[in-house]
Amino acid sequence: MKEKLIEAINNFSERERTILVAFLTFVMIFIFVAIWFFMSSSIDDRKDTIVEQEKMIQEMVSKKEIFKKAQAQATKMQDSIDSSNVNLNSDISAVKESVGIPISSIKEIKPRKKGDISIERIELNLREVPLDQTLTFLYGLENKGRNVFVDSITIKKRFNKQNYDVSLVVAAMKKESANGE
Repeated sequence: MKEKLIEAINNFSERERTILVAFLTFVMIFIFVAIWFFMSSSIDDRKDTIVEQEKMIQEMVSKKEIFKKAQAQATKMQDSIDSSNVNLNSDISAVKESVGIPISSIKEIKPRKKGDISIERIELNLREVPLDQTLTFLYGLENKGRNVFVDSITIKKRFNKQNYDVSLVVAAMKKESANGE
């Protein structure tokens, strides 16, 4: 077969051989350019993928630090809840006495339970109280115990425009005792 190909080429005229060489050169250049084009686009795609993956790794590292901080805060809060002995009624009474605010009604709400943590809640209604006294009372509640917080609050303006009616839910987180108390 090789000999037949050489014989066929030798039978070509000089002009035909020149055209054949030019055509083969063009085909070789075309194949080389096509291979180079696909390789360079593949390399560019790989570079882009590497850059994206590096960004994702950096984001994961930064989120890892945030996660570690959040985990430390959660552990700290869990330790605080485990070690606290909050009595919500006595805390409210103590702050009420120190601020001198009148509480018109107190109602205990069924505790919410999340795992081994119970959130004890009490609804308070304050009538005709000045805003500064209300804020002092709220500040005192929030700072009385680490696990005591105001869960919700509604403030309504009175007709005399100096005093307000306030309805709030005060809550405290407690560790649920083993015997379910």
